[in-house]
Amino acid sequence: MRSVLLLLPILSGVMWGAAGVFVRTLSDFGMDGPTIVFSRVSLAAIMMLAVILVSDRRWLRFDPHDLWMFVACALAMLGLNAFYTVSVDVLSLSLAAVLLSLSPVFMLVMAAVIFRERVTARKVVCMVASIFGCVLVSGFLEGDHGLSVSGVTAGLAAAFFYALYGIISKRAASRGYTTYTILFYCLLISTVVLIPFSDLGMMVDYASGGLADLGYLILHAAVASFLPYILYTTAMSRMEGGTASILAAAGEPTAAAVFGLLFFTEIPTPLMLVGMVIAIGSMAVMCMPSGSNRSPAAQN
Repeated sequence: MRSVLLLLPILSGVMWGAAGVFVRTLSDFGMDGPTIVFSRVSLAAIMMLAVILVSDRRWLRFDPHDLWMFVACALAMLGLNAFYTVSVDVLSLSLAAVLLSLSPVFMLVMAAVIFRERVTARKVVCMVASIFGCVLVSGFLEGDHGLSVSGVTAGLAAAFFYALYGIISKRAASRGYTTYTILFYCLLISTVVLIPFSDLGMMVDYASGGLADLGYLILHAAVASFLPYILYTTAMSRMEGGTASILAAAGEPTAAAVFGLLFFTEIPTPLMLVGMVIAIGSMAVMCMPSGSNRSPAAQN
């Protein structure tokens, strides 16, 4: 059961690593950042509502005194989506992902202060190894990759909001709310906030291009929002935030590099391949049970 739980943030990272493919396609069509994010979160909100209505309508209930958590969570989600969209559009997929992978730095500090989670030596070593592996995957050390101040700044801002979202969603989960309740209201609030800044006509134009184009928008929402947020928020509610953040961050740049190769011929160099091995290795170490978690039988 623990091994399955550890897979959740890794899979969420892989899916977020694929988000850049959708962003570039929609951006090439003419959609701006807010419209791309709106198309993603609005359709994901509809998916989440459908799941709730089919599963348990009681998940729609919440204490009005806790509304601030959903608003704060939605703002963090908006920050993550908006800044990551800018970063992906300006930088290479792998470099945008490596900047986002710095989120564990923010997460470990926040989790230690707010939830009193222990900052163990293994967490720190795995975090450093993961970040180093991600830097190698990005190709940053191998030459000029068209870095821009706005792209790097947006990537770092996305990492901060990524960590903030995890912390707030964990707080909401500690209040007894399900993953689906947290996500539905976050997505709903995000959708409402984005309406004035989005070109709805552009979104309609794209969707009216045929079933394939409409399906692409739905797939974008499913892969970049609906599924990864479910996996990540579930992991956050059931394990230490620092661990979940490191696992998700390690999987993201490697996946982004693979998708960059498949869709945009961003061919990885030997050093980038070494970085993938290091990032995956750090995940493997994080997934290993600590001595305190092993059963007596296992220790004998």
